[in-house]
Amino acid sequence: MLAAIVLFIYGTSSVKGFATMLIISILVSFITAVFGARLFLSLWVNSGLFKNKPGWFGVKKEDIHDISEGLDTLDLPTKFDRFDFVKSRNKYFLGSAILIGAGVIVLLIFRLNLGIDFASGTRVEVLSDNKLTAQQIKEELKEVNLETNDIIISGDNNEIAVARFKGVLSKDDISTLKSHFRDEFGAEPNVGTVSPTIGKELAKNAVIALIIASIGIIIYVTIRFEIYMALAAIIALLHDAFFVIVVFSFTRLEVDITFIAAILTIVGYSINDTIVTFDRMRENMVKKRRLKTPEDIADVVNSALRQTLGRSVNTILTVVFSVVALLIFGSESIWNFSFALLIGLIAGTYSSVFIAAQLWYVWKNKELKKKGSIKTYKEKKTYSDEPQV
Repeated sequence: MLAAIVLFIYGTSSVKGFATMLIISILVSFITAVFGARLFLSLWVNSGLFKNKPGWFGVKKEDIHDISEGLDTLDLPTKFDRFDFVKSRNKYFLGSAILIGAGVIVLLIFRLNLGIDFASGTRVEVLSDNKLTAQQIKEELKEVNLETNDIIISGDNNEIAVARFKGVLSKDDISTLKSHFRDEFGAEPNVGTVSPTIGKELAKNAVIALIIASIGIIIYVTIRFEIYMALAAIIALLHDAFFVIVVFSFTRLEVDITFIAAILTIVGYSINDTIVTFDRMRENMVKKRRLKTPEDIADVVNSALRQTLGRSVNTILTVVFSVVALLIFGSESIWNFSFALLIGLIAGTYSSVFIAAQLWYVWKNKELKKKGSIKTYKEKKTYSDEPQV
């Protein structure tokens, strides 16, 4: 929500529309996840259709515990119990450091392929009563000695074409273009230019949006959890955003205002995954009451990651399926957005597990050396305190 609100405040008209839909979808999905899912699940359970059929859902009967055992979700075994995530933390840090170093070199060599949103450029919108094609517009532009591959066809009947040029067209070019298209299509095209000044302003707003979103997340996570978790979450977010930027630089994909929307969307997804892990870490800390050794801290992190990894993988896969469908079947105008989202989702899952949680472990160990022992969160009634089936 923080990222979406910042998008709405600092975005242009199209991004404002995206941010509005993002805010609405977050609110609606929250309501359906909390109330709708519970309602439908209760209907299935009460129907008795799946009684004594756990194998249908990949659950073995020996893995089911009776409620009388007094176990909660934190005590249940997981498929990842054999993995020691904390032990290999230096390998994760080294791998990310090497990739970041390579990314910096890529950025220095290739730089970003800025679209007209961030560099000077011209946008030409052609309207017609008949169906238009990108090839048709390209050929008409050649008639007036203009060339571009950035042509998007839209409208219910493909009657609108938008061509974008890097650099500001001269008055003579614009005059010739308008005259030619008026003769060909019976309507004068709309021509708009973006000056370098406007491009710099958009770039500045994009950076401000990212900074404000980051500050908001730090404040919220600090209040909700603690400062170490907030800082770890932000570093993980910057880690994700950096790799998306590097991939766009290396592939020479155009960076426009929708790219910024993708980055802030990635921020939202990535922080969501990280928060789930931190929340489970907090529950594990409540059970320990006090952290006395590095092994206690490692156990908190490892247990949380083991308990949430399946959820993280399942969540990311469902979103990836949707994004891949957008890449294959979606409009060309949002292809870059979808591709950025795909890279960011993969990087976000990695950073939540192998960067954010591991950084918290390192900082918490330093705090332990100073204090000798660390008092954890006050124990309070939560859903996980109740016996679970």
